[in-house]
Amino acid sequence: MSAPDEPQSFTDPAYWKNFFAKRKSPFEWYGDYESLSKVIDKYLKPHDKFLQLGCGNSELATQLYENGFHDIHSIDVEPSVINDQIQKNKERPGMVFTVGDAAHLEMADGAHSVVIDKGTLDALLPPAAEPADKAIVTMMFDEVHRVLASGGRYIIVTLAQPHITEFWIDHFFPLKQYILRVQKVENKASGFPMPVFCFIATKMRSPMQAPLPLEVCRSSSKRTDRIQSTDELKEAIQAEQELSQFIFLCSKKLETEVSIDFYGVDPSLGPRYRICVVDSPEAKKITTFGAFVCPIGRDSEWIFASPKGRKALRAQCNRDRLAVVFLNRNHEYEQGLEGVKADVGHFVGLLDVRENDQGNYEILSVGGVDVKKTISTGRSEINGSWTVEEVSLDDGVVRRLVFLNTMNLVQSEAYLKTNKKKQQIINLDRLACDFHRMMIGSLALCSKQPLAIIDAPCKMAVLGLGGGLLTAYLVRSFRKARVTAVELDPEVAKIAHSHFSFPNSDPRITVVIQDALIHLEESSKLPEADKYDVIFVDVSGSQDASLNCPPRSFLTPEAITNMKNSLKESGMLSLNLVTRDTELGQSIKKELSEFFPTLYTVLSFEDVNEVVIGLKAPKNTMKPIVPQKLSNTVRKDLGDYEEILRAIANIRMVNYD
Repeated sequence: MSAPDEPQSFTDPAYWKNFFAKRKSPFEWYGDYESLSKVIDKYLKPHDKFLQLGCGNSELATQLYENGFHDIHSIDVEPSVINDQIQKNKERPGMVFTVGDAAHLEMADGAHSVVIDKGTLDALLPPAAEPADKAIVTMMFDEVHRVLASGGRYIIVTLAQPHITEFWIDHFFPLKQYILRVQKVENKASGFPMPVFCFIATKMRSPMQAPLPLEVCRSSSKRTDRIQSTDELKEAIQAEQELSQFIFLCSKKLETEVSIDFYGVDPSLGPRYRICVVDSPEAKKITTFGAFVCPIGRDSEWIFASPKGRKALRAQCNRDRLAVVFLNRNHEYEQGLEGVKADVGHFVGLLDVRENDQGNYEILSVGGVDVKKTISTGRSEINGSWTVEEVSLDDGVVRRLVFLNTMNLVQSEAYLKTNKKKQQIINLDRLACDFHRMMIGSLALCSKQPLAIIDAPCKMAVLGLGGGLLTAYLVRSFRKARVTAVELDPEVAKIAHSHFSFPNSDPRITVVIQDALIHLEESSKLPEADKYDVIFVDVSGSQDASLNCPPRSFLTPEAITNMKNSLKESGMLSLNLVTRDTELGQSIKKELSEFFPTLYTVLSFEDVNEVVIGLKAPKNTMKPIVPQKLSNTVRKDLGDYEEILRAIANIRMVNYD
C-alpha cells in the first residue's frame, strides 16, 4: 500500500487503520535508526526519557532500545498497532505502548526529556490544511511544550515541505524559549527519493528577552552553521531539498548534461561553484568516474564552456561520468586546488554511482585554481566591471577582455606574439575566435572577392568593435578595405586601443560611438555609392537564455530592413548567430530569408556559433557555390589561411522555398 492520494487522508484515522491492516511489516518512509543515528548520537543520551508520537508499526522504538535507550513511551491513535507493538516488544522492559492522541497527552508537565515525532506532523498537517487541522497541530505543539523538560529536545523527522517548515518556525521561534536546529539525514531505509530532515527544538528553562539561535547542519558541511533569520533558514532547507533532488537525478545514467550551483557566504558574489555532470552516451552503466576542476581563466574555452566541449572533455578523460567543477572569479580560493577538493569532494563523491570502488576517484585539472594573469581592470557605465587578462594555452598565450557582469563573457580574445625586442605584443594577423575566422571565410561569397584580390576596394561595417581584432584584421589583410567600426560603449573603444593594439589612427578605419541600430537606420538612407559592400554583425552580450548573439533587437523586421538597405545591391550580410535552441535558430534564418533572397550559413567546427550570410542578389542570378573552387582562389598570405579554408568548406545554402 502506498502513500495516500489525498492529503486529507493523512489526518483520517480510518485511513491509517486500513493502512496498518493491509501492511503488517514495518514501514520506514522517513528512515530507521541507522538513518537517524547521527542526530540521535549527537543530541540524545541513554538516560533520556523518550516519548514517541504516532509510532505506527515503525521499529524505531525497538531499535532505540537495542542501542541503549531503555525508557521509551510510544503512543498512536490506532489500537491494533499498539497491540502489535506490545506483542513484539514484551521482552523489553521499560518500553511502553499506549493508545493516545498527541494533541491530548496524559503525561505530567516536564515528564520527558525527549519527544520524537517521525512523520506525525507531516500526517496531521497536509499542504491544503483546514483551520481545524492547524488547530490540532497547535494543540500538539502546546502539549509537547508542556510535557518536555527544561533542556529537553523535541525532534521532528519530516520532509520539511514549505508549509510544515513555516508552521514549525512560526510556532516555536516567537516563544523565545527554543534553540531551533535543522539537520538533513540520509534516508537509507525506504529508497524514498525525497530528502528527510530533523527539526530539533531545544527547550530553555524560561523565555529569553532576545530570540534564540537558529542553526542548520548542511549535508555539504560537517559543522553546524548559525543562521541569521527565519527566512534564511527556510532558504537553507530549500537548498538542501534541491540538492537531494539533484543527487537523486544523478543516481542513474544521464541522457543529457545536468548542473547545479553552490553559493558561498555572500550570495551577491554569485555561485562559488558550478558542477556539470556529463555521462557517456555509449556506456550502459557507469563503471569509471572522475572530476575535473576548470581553472579561472580557462572557463571560457570551448572545451569547458559548451556542452559539446564538455562531452569531448569527458571522452579525453576516459570516464563514463565526469563531474566538471567551475570556479567563480568573484570568489577567493586561498587554499588553492586542495581547498577546492576539500570543499566539493563530499558532494562530488555523492555523484559516484559505480557499483565497485565507489568514492575512490581522481580530481583532475590543468593547473591551479586561477591560471589567468590580470593586466587591467575597470568599470564601464554601459557594460559594468571588466578585466583584461592573459592565459597560457597549449598553442600560445591569449589576451582577453572579459565583462564580469555578463556571466563572465569573453568579449574579445587575441593571440600574443614575441617581437624582435622579445616583447609580447598583440598578433593582429591572426584571429583567436572561431566565429571571426568563419566571418572572414564568408567573404568568399562577396562580389568584391577580397579573399582573392588584395587590392579589391571594399567598404565594410563591423557592428560591435570589441577589442577591434576583426576590424584590425580586415585593414591589415585587404589593402583597400575601408572599415567603419560601430561601438555603443566608449570605454570598449579605449580598451581596444590601450590593450589590444587597435590601429585607430589608420585612415582606413572610422570608429563611430553609437547605437548600431541607429547607425543602420542612418546608413540605410545613404546614396547607393556610400552604402556598404559588407556588414558584419558581431554584437553580443544578450542576457536571453535562448539567444546569446545577436540581441533580439537586431532581428526585428525594422532592423533587418535597415541592414538590407544599408548594403549596396551587390552587398552581403555576415551575422554571428549563437543559440542552443534549434527551432529558434531556424525561425531566425527563415525571417532573414524574407529580406535576403539568397542565404548561406557557415557552421562552427566546435559549438553553436553559426555565421549567417545574406545576399541581396536573387538565387537565380547566382552561380552554384562550389566550396573547393572558392578555396582555390583564397590568397595564401592571409593569416589563419587553413582555418579560413575550413570555414569556406563548411558554407551551405539555406532553402526555405
